[in-house]
Amino acid sequence: MKIGLSLGSGAARGLSHIGLLKAFEEEGIVPYAISGSSMGALIGGAYAAGYDMATLDKKIRNLDWKIFTEFFDIKISRNGLVNGKKIEKFIYEFTGDIDISMLEVKFSCVATDVLTGREVVFNSGNLIKAIRASISFPGIFVPQYYEDQFLIDGGIRNPVPVDLLPEECDIKFAIDVGPFVEKEKFVGKIKNGTKKGDKKKKEKFSFSLNNIIKDILSRNGDDDDVVYPNVFETLVQTVAIMQHSVFESKLKANSDCQVIRPQLSKFKLTDFTSAAEIIDIGYEEGRKIIKEFIYET
Repeated sequence: MKIGLSLGSGAARGLSHIGLLKAFEEEGIVPYAISGSSMGALIGGAYAAGYDMATLDKKIRNLDWKIFTEFFDIKISRNGLVNGKKIEKFIYEFTGDIDISMLEVKFSCVATDVLTGREVVFNSGNLIKAIRASISFPGIFVPQYYEDQFLIDGGIRNPVPVDLLPEECDIKFAIDVGPFVEKEKFVGKIKNGTKKGDKKKKEKFSFSLNNIIKDILSRNGDDDDVVYPNVFETLVQTVAIMQHSVFESKLKANSDCQVIRPQLSKFKLTDFTSAAEIIDIGYEEGRKIIKEFIYET
């Protein structure tokens, strides 16, 4: 059976893809093709390049996430907060330096041309450059300059690129890990925030990058009675709204796929310190897919 997996964007929630692929590995099930967007491109690319998911699982769940300060070259400029040169070194640790066309598993990932809004598909060329482009969250990473294009996160244009899977796949899975638009949580958090001047310590939002710019994020608006969302929360919520709409539209054109949504609603995009729990949820979802869709057929 030719199995196609489309691994969606979702930052920390995308770590669940590790668990899902680990479940496949344990059963000796090798997907025929993988497509990915953003974190899905990183995890899917590492798998397609031959990186063992059990090993990646151990490495990620025991990782001190402060190590990201070594790979995120913070340089606040008009182009973005993270230059991205060091992140390519981080990607290399998992993929090596290889051309996509040389991978044993058919692989593709997607990025977005920020100047034209067009979807840019990578199914050949340097794997590291392709992943770097696909994970470039707007406003955070400096866009990846590639062939006269400025490329940003693939999730903007195609959050779960199931349409990139080959037609010859016997079954296709669209793994949607978010980001989800959580109005109740988001609004409640803002409206119930502590006023400036209260003795009680104000709740801090979690979208800072290892507290490197926490001073910026802790600053409030001019209204003493309202705790405003910080710039990252506003940006992430905006992207979540856009991606939800884009994915629903894509599904209408790809009704033959199985949509899988792991139970990740309690996790934020930046909950990397919850990696173990997120990976375990992905693993259980992978076992469920195998039992209900693969062995049954």
